[in-house]
Amino acid sequence: TLGGSSLWARLPRGLDARDVARAALDRGVVIEPGDVHFLRPDPPRDVMRLGFAAIATDRIAPGIARLAEAIRAVG
Repeated sequence: TLGGSSLWARLPRGLDARDVARAALDRGVVIEPGDVHFLRPDPPRDVMRLGFAAIATDRIAPGIARLAEAIRAVG
């Protein structure tokens, strides 16, 4: 079965998940900014959702390394 497995992560203080998502995409990694999942008027911008159910196991660690690069670039 595909889909359904993900985890939430909070970014370092002051980072916006939408900026990180753009930087990650430039590195071939797709993340989902988490603010779209909140109904409140001012959702947190420092959370992201990482899906991994449809990712081959051997691609997860390199993807996390690229995500870390993106976070450092934005931060």
